[in-house]
Amino acid sequence: MSRAPVPSSGSVPAIFFHPDQIEGAGKDLVGRRSAGTGFLNGWLAHAGGPEIRAVTETAEHGKAMARLLLDRGEGRPLRATALQGGGDFSDAGCVFFPAPGFQGATWRRQRLGPEKVSLVGLTHTVSTRRIIEGFHALMSEPVEPWDAIICTSRAVRSVVARQFEAEAQYFRQRFGATRVPQPQLPVIPLGVEAAAFRPRAGARAAMRAAQGTPDDAVVVMTMGRLSVVEKANPVPLMLALEQVAGTLGHPLHLWLTGWASRPEEEALHRDMAQLAPSVAVRLLDGRDPGIRRDVWAGADIFTLPSDSIQETFGLVPVEAMAAGLPVVMPDWDGFRDTVRHGETGLLVPTRMAPPGMGATLARRFGDGTDAYLHHLTLVQGQVQIDVPAYARALATLARDPGLRARMGAAGQEHVARHLDWSRVIPWYLDLAQDLAARRRAGGPTTPALRPAMPNPLEIDPFELYADYASSVIAADTPVHPGAPVGAEFLDTNDRLSGRLVYRRRISTPAIALRLLAEVAAHPGITVLDLARRLSLDPVSTASAVLMLAKADALRLPEPPLRP
Repeated sequence: MSRAPVPSSGSVPAIFFHPDQIEGAGKDLVGRRSAGTGFLNGWLAHAGGPEIRAVTETAEHGKAMARLLLDRGEGRPLRATALQGGGDFSDAGCVFFPAPGFQGATWRRQRLGPEKVSLVGLTHTVSTRRIIEGFHALMSEPVEPWDAIICTSRAVRSVVARQFEAEAQYFRQRFGATRVPQPQLPVIPLGVEAAAFRPRAGARAAMRAAQGTPDDAVVVMTMGRLSVVEKANPVPLMLALEQVAGTLGHPLHLWLTGWASRPEEEALHRDMAQLAPSVAVRLLDGRDPGIRRDVWAGADIFTLPSDSIQETFGLVPVEAMAAGLPVVMPDWDGFRDTVRHGETGLLVPTRMAPPGMGATLARRFGDGTDAYLHHLTLVQGQVQIDVPAYARALATLARDPGLRARMGAAGQEHVARHLDWSRVIPWYLDLAQDLAARRRAGGPTTPALRPAMPNPLEIDPFELYADYASSVIAADTPVHPGAPVGAEFLDTNDRLSGRLVYRRRISTPAIALRLLAEVAAHPGITVLDLARRLSLDPVSTASAVLMLAKADALRLPEPPLRP
């Protein structure tokens, strides 16, 4: 593919390089490294320019980048400037960083002239304490309106905007600031090299033969790190697939493709099969290059029951569409930006607790009572993927090979037109030009802040992530019985959902059984009336209802998809 032209300003934008941001031998395979490697490849192929301009933390990192480029056969010269030591990077006009922060470059820029260069960060996860504290620190730095943090989805933009608003309020109230310069928050998706995912000849037959999968079987696959609280809880998927298997008339297989960073997580995923005894479940090692390349060809449908606030964009459904697979994804964070409902796949409604129900969770996370994984466990336990809707979506595609083919083709075209790096990198270059115009139009500001919450690090997670789910549970939400379950299922559900591993339960089994009995006796009872009848507080009642609805033990009205 031809390279995009250099921006009209004449300067060559720079990228920040750190050896840890890309994949390599001895490194764990995680999403940020996969995205970092993809971005570097895309930048080298499509950013253009007579040289490669880079900013690094140290001079040694610049040498590491030079070796990497040499190994790749890159013919253009590298000009790298190290932040350590005070190198001048202002000639780049714009520097793109692979994380939301700017590695302290804001302070170094003060010596060079704030009006000379823009700094641009990129979101990945925004739920860790380190990232939240990074946003807090960033507001105290000399950030300018011609800086930006690229948000990979509309949902994550809402998180960053809310966090910045809380920080700004705090600084205004604390210091009486009258100006609060903030970076721009453009939404630009991550990209993929679409051609790298096109099925290879013979790959489908080879993958199926390796897994003992017959030709008439419908294969649903997932891809990603196996973590029930950091990535995706497969319980709703297993329950939905079991419903589909009973009516399909063909063998139904599930390929859980990925890798676990902890033995407990791998054990949980292996045990998931007990929830879907009618489905042939296989765990495939997603770190194996052959599987990573060809597993898509052997499957018929892609899905991933992502329900964690750690997710922001979700690259794997884009990869699946590039491979020609129809996708079934939760209506959750960035997936609603990349999946075109009814065209390239189907979105499944989700529900979470409303703002106000997570104040205690925020406090516990803020004061260290709950570490990160504990926090994720408690928040995720109150996020529901609608199981009946999930089953319908999967069944719709499982029964209709023609629809699968049409959606798969539409997905390939969609990725090629909008999410290939050849399309995404020019958006970065356009952003660099827009920020240059902002620099020319205004003078440098002084650091500033604004009025606030008592502690902006402790925002209620159900307020901060309010745009992730399709809807919220409310006091007047009617509750109906779901699949009949008992104490044994509740214990199994808690165990498989990671609540026992991470020692964080939403509700005790005794209270859950009381709730189930009361709803069975009064179908359609509202959350508030349920709390009153059981002499429970409405917040804990709603939390328990969501947890039980997540396991399809209770049923709630199916919410509309968020536009």
